[in-house]
Amino acid sequence: MSRARAMVVGAGPAGMMAAAQAARLGCEVVLVDEALRPGGQIHRQPPSSLAGGAVSAAARPEAERKRRLFDRFARHAGVIDHRPGTSVTAVYGLDRILIADETSSQLIRADALVVATGLHERVVPVPGWTLPGVVTAGALQALLKGGRVRAGDRIAFAGAGPLLLVAAAQMVEAGATVPVVALLRPVWSGLLRDPAALWAGRGVLSEGWRWLSVLRRAGVPVLTRHVALSVSGDGAAERLVIARHDGHGRPVPGTEQRFAADTVAFNHGFTANSDLARMAGAEIRFDPRRGGWLPVRDSDGATSVPGLFVAGDVGGLAGGLAAACDGAVVGTAAAGWALHRDAGRFAAQVATDRAERARHWTFQAALAPSWELPPDIHALVTPATVVCRCEGVTRARIDRAIADGHDGLNGLKRNTRAGMGSCGGRSCLRTLAALAGPRGEGEAVNARPGIRPVALAALANRVSDESVGS
Repeated sequence: MSRARAMVVGAGPAGMMAAAQAARLGCEVVLVDEALRPGGQIHRQPPSSLAGGAVSAAARPEAERKRRLFDRFARHAGVIDHRPGTSVTAVYGLDRILIADETSSQLIRADALVVATGLHERVVPVPGWTLPGVVTAGALQALLKGGRVRAGDRIAFAGAGPLLLVAAAQMVEAGATVPVVALLRPVWSGLLRDPAALWAGRGVLSEGWRWLSVLRRAGVPVLTRHVALSVSGDGAAERLVIARHDGHGRPVPGTEQRFAADTVAFNHGFTANSDLARMAGAEIRFDPRRGGWLPVRDSDGATSVPGLFVAGDVGGLAGGLAAACDGAVVGTAAAGWALHRDAGRFAAQVATDRAERARHWTFQAALAPSWELPPDIHALVTPATVVCRCEGVTRARIDRAIADGHDGLNGLKRNTRAGMGSCGGRSCLRTLAALAGPRGEGEAVNARPGIRPVALAALANRVSDESVGS
């Protein structure tokens, strides 16, 4: 007879720690992740042939965190059934979770399911954002960390939040020229009003200061209270136009500046990858600062669905340090539920992780205002601007649907096809919701089977669940 099974979706810091803790406590653990190697976005690993190399002074703290995380995971990795290159494409209930890789699919039963799917970057569309050479800041990091590839020689950054500063400094260290980093708000404004948060995040702030020093030594201008107006070029990105904004997101006439760039990187915050939790029936709330549509959870990560837990940033943006601690707490609770139907059974074993998580949450709460978008920022989305890249849907088409009464996300999706493309709405749903107004933000789009693209051959080649675990 098999042991109780805990299934973890996502192998970033939260998922790795959740899997390790559940395995340590005696669960049979299945860890599913789309990437070929664990680590998630923040600790993305290159192929072994590209591993190694010198680590800069600014990058050393992250490298040390990565080492500690992987060391802790490695203690239990041998008993974890890790499925790399595999997606969860549907959750019909904890007894019917559909996973698929390139060649086959399988229904898996779980006594406890931990969703640690993180989040993805948000971009406010501007004219020209669909040109080749326009990317997200996280995509630049992914290419650099995962393939040692620097995507561009002259890279301009625009948007909100500290990720832009870190990514820009990393590109400088990789040999790129950065003509500008344009931020909607000062990153540190919320922190200066909260001494407790400053103290709680002193290690992260020290690390951030190192990255800022890289930018300063390179002479990179960091402009706050500036908004991106457009990207232009002959068939690809060649220049970024920004302007100072009035505090509400509207450009101040006469303050426009143009910067030559072969690559433009945007980041306007993040959206939680909560579609699996929504499909499983979890209660959802909307929090614009912490990632949009978030599963409602308690301190153990338990949702409104018995046996369903969420860990890390999918439950609200808090960063990689908090995610690792949260993963340990949630994995412990999931093991308690799977083995004893008692999420609090082993709570005392992760008291240190709880305390560390609380400290990181304090810091992140004070940092959250730096991602808050000015209220009129979407006025820059012109009628001809494409909002849904996958389906080519413009703002004019969306405005017509709203005028016809389709002001909820599901109605807009059905009427315009925005959000129906291969990305599943990850690039456009937050913009769609903002354009629709209060009802749009209050209504999460329906999560349906086929959340991740799956080859028909994989669906046809169904493997029996009886072959998994024992």
